[in-house]
Amino acid sequence: MGERPCFLKAKVIILGFRMKKEQLFQELKQTMGKVQVQNVAKRLAEGKFDLNDLLDLCFTKPDVLAFRAAWILEQIDSLYPEQFSLIFFRFIQRMPEQVNESCQRHFTKILMNYTHAKAPAVRQVPYSRLTVAQREKLVECQFDWLVDPDTPVAVRVNVMDILYNMSGEFPWIKEELAPQIEFFLRDGSAAMQSRGKRLLKRMRVAHLKDERFLKTKS
Repeated sequence: MGERPCFLKAKVIILGFRMKKEQLFQELKQTMGKVQVQNVAKRLAEGKFDLNDLLDLCFTKPDVLAFRAAWILEQIDSLYPEQFSLIFFRFIQRMPEQVNESCQRHFTKILMNYTHAKAPAVRQVPYSRLTVAQREKLVECQFDWLVDPDTPVAVRVNVMDILYNMSGEFPWIKEELAPQIEFFLRDGSAAMQSRGKRLLKRMRVAHLKDERFLKTKS
């Protein structure tokens, strides 16, 4: 028998990728607990599915399916950061498109890990490769989520941490963030009170240190 024509080989390869994505889609239809989520995350990290497919499914319907995809994505970042870093730039690029509030919670948890001052090199290196324009767009996205009246508290407190983490690169963030936090504290939940007061205290301490530094220079 002769060799299979190249165009047929290509069709088989494409079909294979489609079958994997469809299989992943079907798995996400099942009710999942943390154990099931981590099992799927493990298989994804091992290359059984394409991580880009999982990221795309975070923007699909129904919302509950997208939520499960985002939960798995967060677990991959938590347990297999080397694998997640491979799609980090596409994740950042697509973040402003995310309107599913349940997915926003998982997305912001991931971004908290990448913007943390003590993030490991596996996260610091990809983050450091973002351009200034990309980071500015990221800040804009986070402020949009912060001030949106429909944003859940669980997402909002994560956003507050992200913006604080990025204030070292963009000092003006603190000037905008502090009054927003003070506004939320007026009738905020226990989670908002705890996170908000902690961040305000950090900003005040940093401000005092800056003032003392300027005095020593004068």
